[in-house]
Amino acid sequence: MLVACTGDPQTARRFDPAGPPPGREMRYAEAVGDLAARSRAAVREPVGTLLVGSSIFRRWSSAAEDLRDGGVVNHGFGGSCPWELLAYAKELVIDFRPAVVVCYCGSNDINAGAPAAAIAERVEIFLEAIEHALPGVGVVYVSINRAPQKRDRWAIVDDANHRIESACRNASNRVFVDVNEGLFDADGSPRNDLYLEDGLHFRPAAYHEIFGPAVRAAVESVRVTPSD
Repeated sequence: MLVACTGDPQTARRFDPAGPPPGREMRYAEAVGDLAARSRAAVREPVGTLLVGSSIFRRWSSAAEDLRDGGVVNHGFGGSCPWELLAYAKELVIDFRPAVVVCYCGSNDINAGAPAAAIAERVEIFLEAIEHALPGVGVVYVSINRAPQKRDRWAIVDDANHRIESACRNASNRVFVDVNEGLFDADGSPRNDLYLEDGLHFRPAAYHEIFGPAVRAAVESVRVTPSD
């Protein structure tokens, strides 16, 4: 499901360059540096579509095929959290001047015990930072998936997704994509055939059948925002 967003991004609150939550440390500096360097050597700016987020995107090796975009740049890294995306935003996103940023993040915060409100706020801070640095950028946020591994925390997943979806409605350049509809069967059970044995990460079919079509449609809808 796509949720088209309305409103004026200029009215959004100014972002605060927040650091790690108490007791957490910034990770992945070396991996991020290597990832950015490889992309700088291989792609031409500005980039059309740039993926950024955690391992759900990092493992999306068929993104160019699934999105029918040979120029897509995938900057998913580690088991990243939104505050880490914010820390590396310039290096991984802003410097590449993408027309559309597709984000998947928040899942690892749930595993770390963060409440839904905090997760949604951190995602919103990251999105606002990107929008502030790249006026007119299109943003696609892909919902946190209700993975079998998180069955006892699905209520937190749903709450975080609802809050982020609501935040998307405040800006005309954003689209919220709910992939969970396709990840469940008609009986309301997770499609375990789409998941790896860990019950968290996906088999290629999930990207081909669910993520690809939904994200592709969202990118096309947000790339050119109709004038009022």
